Amino acid sequence: MDGVEESDEKDERDRRDVRMGRALASQRTKMRMTQQGLAAKVRVSKGLISHFEQGKRRISPGLIGEIDVTLRAERRLTRLYQELYAPDQVDWLGQLAQHQREAELIKEYQRLHVPGNLQTPGYASGVIASGAPWFSPGEVEERVETRMSRAKDLLALQTPHYHVVLDDAVVRRLLVPPKVMAEQCTHLLEMAESGRVMLQVYEWGQYPHPGVDGSFALIAAPEAPEVLHVESVLRGQTSDDPSTVRRYGMLFSRLQAAARTPEASAGLLRNLIKEYSA
Repeated sequence: MDGVEESDEKDERDRRDVRMGRALASQRTKMRMTQQGLAAKVRVSKGLISHFEQGKRRISPGLIGEIDVTLRAERRLTRLYQELYAPDQVDWLGQLAQHQREAELIKEYQRLHVPGNLQTPGYASGVIASGAPWFSPGEVEERVETRMSRAKDLLALQTPHYHVVLDDAVVRRLLVPPKVMAEQCTHLLEMAESGRVMLQVYEWGQYPHPGVDGSFALIAAPEAPEVLHVESVLRGQTSDDPSTVRRYGMLFSRLQAAARTPEASAGLLRNLIKEYSA
């Protein structure tokens, strides 16, 4: 039978191979291609394709690209392969931007700073420089320009719909001078009032706090599995593991439910703009 077979024996498969195999099987099924058909196109045996999909054999680096093209995966299989087996070599910023461009809905929670797509140049410069003090001024400027360009391209579109929850600390902590904070809060307010972003701020002092483990984003595209993305200044990590995505989806729902309403969040920003501008 085509597909991933189950076994009652003790599972000693590498979890990376299992995830890669499931993604391969899902894309092959989506393209309505049999294991035999795929095997013939990439010139391997049907048994080997079966082993790949069951996570019993690891796909070679050379073969994954050919399979990706054959199954019209638009590099999704290749990106997953790189994330699983060569994470230090992954252009995670580029991959994140690609995921976001393909998305229909982005749900993002930030605990420490404004999301990159909603930052002003001055704020982005301060955040990047403080988070990576080893960057030269030129490197900081280059990263700011890249961030602004990607944000402009993304937000110029009608989709993805963008739902954001910020912790109170994001808008209350002075990561940058008050004048820059006022500019940043003004930009957030404009984006919220335009309807392009649904923005909520999670009030200080509430517990238990669903976002205690840190910032994350859930990215849902019409033609691909929903993915979870977490990041730091230097690197990011993406997972499409269904159970992990569901758990973080539950966390985001709880954050939204307990946060200020969009209207109350806008009111908070107006007050902070006055405070920072004084």
